[in-house]
Amino acid sequence: MIQKAATLPTDTSKEAAEVQAEALRRMGLSGRAELTMQLCDNLREITKAGIRHRHPDYTDQQITQAYLRLILESELFQQIFPNCEILV
Repeated sequence: MIQKAATLPTDTSKEAAEVQAEALRRMGLSGRAELTMQLCDNLREITKAGIRHRHPDYTDQQITQAYLRLILESELFQQIFPNCEILV
């Protein structure tokens, strides 16, 4: 099996990258999947916090709509929320 050479991040030493890679290998597929889901949840909450900061008057429903406005294509968003003029 041919493996591609991994590119090291510019802010990480080779030794640190090797430690991280080994930790990820030890986690196994299910552990990495769980970590990925946690990171997605964290990103969603950080994004919603940013919307809440910019629009403190928004209700929880409006924050969710603004979040969806960010992640969905315009056409799909308008199909789901016709005539919604929510700001992000």
